[in-house]
Amino acid sequence: MTTSSKSTKKLSLSQLYSAEQIATRVKELARQIDHDYRGREILIVAVLKGAFLFVADLVRAVETPTIVDFIRLASYGSATQSSGIIELRKDLEISIKDRDVLVIEDIVDSGQTLESLRTLLLNRQPASLRICTLIDKKAQRIVEVPVDYVGFSMDDGFIVGYGMDLDEKHRDLPGICLVQDI
Repeated sequence: MTTSSKSTKKLSLSQLYSAEQIATRVKELARQIDHDYRGREILIVAVLKGAFLFVADLVRAVETPTIVDFIRLASYGSATQSSGIIELRKDLEISIKDRDVLVIEDIVDSGQTLESLRTLLLNRQPASLRICTLIDKKAQRIVEVPVDYVGFSMDDGFIVGYGMDLDEKHRDLPGICLVQDI
């Protein structure tokens, strides 16, 4: 698969996970979450922007009662590697104090962004805090952060699709693709 951006450079993509593989894994994660949260309500904290498709599919697959709020952090800008500087661009609108919180992230890479978020949320005194990520990418992990639910694990490489982007492009791809020429 090749796609072009506004510049003349063509981006070479190869499919890593199909839409069908993702849908199957989302249903499996939903069953695990339903089991672990049986009889409780979950406050889902969706990390924007990359997790928006994952969150939408997961919330529809989970049978446990949920409330959803959104938070937006940034550490990439238009780069393909984290800058290490974490910015809070949109905060939660709902208090998480004494609630069972499940953070939904698209990808855990260095771990720095997620650890910053985890610390921020723990300071707000939730009853519990768990983390679910679609992609756990371990090759560049700098900070070990506990992840309770993992969709897929991969070693390295830059990926786009299913909500994840390269400079705000390619979020609309139904599957997840590995960018070949970065």
